[in-house]
Amino acid sequence: MRKTVLFITLIFAFTLNADLKNSLDKEIDSLMEKVIEWRHDIHQYPELGNREFRTSKKIEDHLVSLGIQVETKIAYTGVVGLIKGGMPGPTIALRADMDALPIEEKTGLPFASKVRTTYLGNDVGVMHACGHDAHVAILMGVAEFLAKNKSKIRGNIMLIFQPAEEGPPEDEGGGAKMMLAEGIFDKYKPEVIFGLHVTNIPNGVLSVKSGPAMAAASTYRIKIKGVQTHGSTPWAGIDPIMATAELIESLNTVVSRRINIINNPAVVSVGMVESGTRGNIIPEDSLIMGTIRTFDPDLRKEIYEEIEQIARGVATGTGTDITVEFDVGGFFPVTYNNIKLVEAMKPSLMEASPGRFYESNIPVTGAEDFSYFSQEIPGMYFWLGVNKPGIGLESKNFGERTGAAGNHSPYFYVDDSALDKGVKAFVYLVDDYPKQYN
Repeated sequence: MRKTVLFITLIFAFTLNADLKNSLDKEIDSLMEKVIEWRHDIHQYPELGNREFRTSKKIEDHLVSLGIQVETKIAYTGVVGLIKGGMPGPTIALRADMDALPIEEKTGLPFASKVRTTYLGNDVGVMHACGHDAHVAILMGVAEFLAKNKSKIRGNIMLIFQPAEEGPPEDEGGGAKMMLAEGIFDKYKPEVIFGLHVTNIPNGVLSVKSGPAMAAASTYRIKIKGVQTHGSTPWAGIDPIMATAELIESLNTVVSRRINIINNPAVVSVGMVESGTRGNIIPEDSLIMGTIRTFDPDLRKEIYEEIEQIARGVATGTGTDITVEFDVGGFFPVTYNNIKLVEAMKPSLMEASPGRFYESNIPVTGAEDFSYFSQEIPGMYFWLGVNKPGIGLESKNFGERTGAAGNHSPYFYVDDSALDKGVKAFVYLVDDYPKQYN
């Protein structure tokens, strides 16, 4: 008799669990209307890292309205929600990042951002140029669906809305590293974590790379100090701009000429140059900031040494005083996708977007502080294509508004018709993980 009861209980539990996808199919159209509305609102009012006050309040209010257990003000503005499922099982974490970038939007969309703020002492536009507005809206939609169908969930769902993925202000700390330091994994004890990122690949494509998927990232800063003088008498001073030009030219030889990258990709880029106030004044100071992307810590150390050697040589040759700093504002490790997890969960992504799944064997030199989460527990980070339908992989130059502009471009475009694949991917992973991976 006891065996019969147990068998009936297991069948009932499996039926409930299998019903999760069927329920989503029935609710997806009405749910996506809300997801798109949320995304447009968040896109129109973007906020930089550790300043996502409006965004986090919107998330908090939404989760509370669904009866979800909510914790706020984690790593300044982070939000964590917990949905307790109706059946025993693991705690599964789903993560979305919230912050925008100091970029002036040029998409021409009716809900384009007009927000401006001060960043590194400069007046800048603010834009969701990396698609975090889509990440938040997708996870809000997933939260609503799962909260309404929690009786069909095996285990618990931990919702992580993370601030400052693009990097916190230098003296504040933040992001995934700070959320972990404040104990979110110790408290909620997730067994596994999933995250997604929208990008300029074909509409609705879901893609994943097993193992090392994204590079480690470090920001460097080089300060050049000279002697100010009138532009008409350059011999009376020491020109930091001339030294800056020599530095930039030499920095571009680190990867192309100075290290072996045959089997180990690396990138050194200059992203910011500041100096001077007038055309007829040779200034006293100049500054360069950029990024270093690597997959190997020994190679990263070699690059650091090469940059320091270049700086010493330029300082000697120009008479300037040059200082070099690395890991400014923090360091992002390699984003590693657990191989066993990816192999087990690929079918879920295939089912979420039939015929539009792609398993990559090439890592990308973008970086993610999701890497801190996946250092602690098995993680899988995947990509969602959000180009306009019919637009392929090509990226257009000079800001042509084709929908294929890349992340961090002022023309970056998210086509709303692709977002349902993100909602489905998360729900299918939640549904399948307890059955297929354990």
